[in-house]
Amino acid sequence: MMGDELFYPGKEKIIFSQTQKGTIEEGQFVSGDVTEILRSLREQSGEMIWIVGGGNLIKPLLEENLIDEYWIQIAPVLLGKGKRLFEEGNYNYRLEFVETTQMGELTELHFRKKD
Repeated sequence: MMGDELFYPGKEKIIFSQTQKGTIEEGQFVSGDVTEILRSLREQSGEMIWIVGGGNLIKPLLEENLIDEYWIQIAPVLLGKGKRLFEEGNYNYRLEFVETTQMGELTELHFRKKD
């Protein structure tokens, strides 16, 4: 939440946390194997599951081939050093470009995994 505004209003939120437990408005905290939890969500839901997170969350999903589409936002900031976009791991995929969206100073790239 930012101030009184909810992040992603109207969407159920499942937040992976090692320390927090319980529920929040429109969601809950979970812990455990991210791939097992995502597989369970995919079986329950007929809707798109949107994952927002860093490398620790994304890497196991990449290794288990569980991500179909990518929306990557690019901000015009040069840091000089930092973290990789995707952590090193046991995965190798070809992506196809879908579209680019301009959102103020951010550019969002949309890719889909090639079959």
